[in-house]
Amino acid sequence: MEKGLAGKKVLITGASSGIGAAIALTLAEKGCLVWGTTRDLTKVATLPTTLQQQVKFVEMDVTDDESVRDGFSRFLAEAEGIDVLINNAGFGVFGPLEEFPLAQVEAIFATNYGGALRLIQAVAPVMREQRGGLIINITSLAARFVIPFQVHYSATKFALKALTEGLRQELRPFGVKVVSLEPGDINTNFNNVTKFGIKENSPYQKWADACWRMIDVNMQKAPSPQVIADQVLKIVGKKNPRSCYVAGDYLSTKFPVLASLVPERIKEKLIRVFYGIDFQ
Repeated sequence: MEKGLAGKKVLITGASSGIGAAIALTLAEKGCLVWGTTRDLTKVATLPTTLQQQVKFVEMDVTDDESVRDGFSRFLAEAEGIDVLINNAGFGVFGPLEEFPLAQVEAIFATNYGGALRLIQAVAPVMREQRGGLIINITSLAARFVIPFQVHYSATKFALKALTEGLRQELRPFGVKVVSLEPGDINTNFNNVTKFGIKENSPYQKWADACWRMIDVNMQKAPSPQVIADQVLKIVGKKNPRSCYVAGDYLSTKFPVLASLVPERIKEKLIRVFYGIDFQ
């Protein structure tokens, strides 16, 4: 049990798999009291035994105002307070901007950005009144390095990063800390549940196929979600965490520094070459 972590009350969205599950288990093992959200409580019985035993689950759809209010009320009734909120729920999309259905754009913003905002609006009054707390928003390196055909995903994470920066300033007088954690590629089921929006016989098909192949290769080579969980553990244990952290493989952690040294045009060229879409 880690000193300073024992008994901390943590709520994590999207905790039933991937990064969320790794964070939940890691914090629970270090003595935190952890609750995770799931859209369907009946599915909890199918989760790994360790997750069922160490993490309590509350039903919540982060895209629905009433569901968030009810779910957070149930959590508060059980936990009797909150120390840490981790906004992790989200999904990816893939397809050319010209062809991508607007309904799917609205759906990803409703989850990746709107979901975090709904939880923040529920949690902020509690943390403000108690004069303390920590909010961690899981953004992405994709907010800084936009991959063609995954633009809408990057846009949601860019928006969430902006929200984090502003919220950090707004809640500072009340002693509430707000942090952005930016993962690089992480080996999860993310690609398998990505929603596609590309038309049959699309003029973009050749380039989209090449890009997706590289995205999939990167996913297979990426580190496990535990690297994100370990970084979250460090952040939760800090008295005054920084505004932003990056986690992933070695290169991912160096990307922001490297990007700051390279002109924008060169950065765009490198992205095209890396993903096999250098339009020649």
